[in-house]
Amino acid sequence: METNQMISLHEGFFEEYGFVLDPDTLHYTKLFAEGKQLIFFHHVQNPDANYIEYQLGIRFDAVEKIINEFLPSLGDFKERSVTHIATLDQINQKMSKRYFLEDDFEINEIFKKMEVFFIEEGFEWLDFYSIPQNLENLFNKNPDQELTTQNFTYRSARAITLCKLYNESEYENTKKAYLGKLEEMMVTPFTLATFLNLLGYLEDL
Repeated sequence: METNQMISLHEGFFEEYGFVLDPDTLHYTKLFAEGKQLIFFHHVQNPDANYIEYQLGIRFDAVEKIINEFLPSLGDFKERSVTHIATLDQINQKMSKRYFLEDDFEINEIFKKMEVFFIEEGFEWLDFYSIPQNLENLFNKNPDQELTTQNFTYRSARAITLCKLYNESEYENTKKAYLGKLEEMMVTPFTLATFLNLLGYLEDL
């Protein structure tokens, strides 16, 4: 079954919860005041593997607009970039990151399992991290914590921007933590300069 046919089987379900299928990206999106919630659907089919993978994402427009003025990005990336993405197994360790298909008859069974997951946990996760203070806390409660869907350059930029916008009282402490981390990692002069330029912009807000 083609990917666009497969994902359309979910359309009625996600529409009930306010999500709209983007026909260009084949992602489901739902707007909220500061940005959008995203549900990514990936179908990988090749001689070695045939599987479905879901990811959940949150985009804060203000954060992405700011950081992409300082980080290298191509084309319209800043319009499409996502502040945080999680795989199913990061939300619930009992879930698989990928669901392998032996044939098309297994699709309905997997989709039913996914819909139960979204009703019980997925939509709640999206709503929780659509509250900016909650996402800021996820990024900044432990600067050493890896967020596996993004490298440290983007992680640190998003973290300090979230802090400035949504938890300004902790900005100076958070700034020191990330500057120390960048020094410890011995990042390139370009990466450090990019972060310092971002700090200069944030401190003029």
